[in-house]
Amino acid sequence: MQTADIMALVVPPTVELLRRARAAEGARPQEPEPMFATLIAVRNGRVVASVSTPRMSITLNCALPMAVGLDPEALVVAAQAQVEGRPALAYSVMKRDRTAKFVLQPVAEQDGELVVGRPVDGGEPADPHILQTLAEAMGQRPVDVTKVARKDLGGTFGEDTFLPPEEGRVVVDAGTVKTLEQRVKGVRGQALYVARSPEAGRLALEAGLPRTSLLTSDSPEVVAATEDGS
Repeated sequence: MQTADIMALVVPPTVELLRRARAAEGARPQEPEPMFATLIAVRNGRVVASVSTPRMSITLNCALPMAVGLDPEALVVAAQAQVEGRPALAYSVMKRDRTAKFVLQPVAEQDGELVVGRPVDGGEPADPHILQTLAEAMGQRPVDVTKVARKDLGGTFGEDTFLPPEEGRVVVDAGTVKTLEQRVKGVRGQALYVARSPEAGRLALEAGLPRTSLLTSDSPEVVAATEDGS
């Protein structure tokens, strides 16, 4: 998967998250707050899951379980930044083969509206620790989704012990995102999962995914986390 393809997937929801942060700042001028640092998992040509928290260190601590549990083709950290005194969105992109890219996207406000530029090569990142953390996470072996045990066996000889891989994939995804949601909700963070189909969404809920963490693939809120969890 090329970096340009990854950026095409992660930029729209990240910009939506920034818009929501700007709107929240306007509603609470005494307590301005930047966009939460967000970790996004991309797999099979789509955004699969995201974690947003108010602290970069906490967001980065989610990289390892995301890499192991979700088996992403790429992990992307999106955060607000200042480049030569101007606001921007900074993206740290790490692929499964541990090739990395740092991308910047200029942002501005014009007549009260958020205006975003095209993502460009960001050169050397200001904080290489982010890419190092992502590389270490992506270097770990992901969970084998062909070995997810069934719960509906009656004990009859010859029955398959494991779920079909596509169902096992959803169950592992759901368990991973549930664990991440439990980890970050105490700091006003949120983990979100984008099901590939309504059937996958129902299976994820049956596997324990919190309903507030489930989004549909066409939702503009793929990485937009709100303080009330809605």
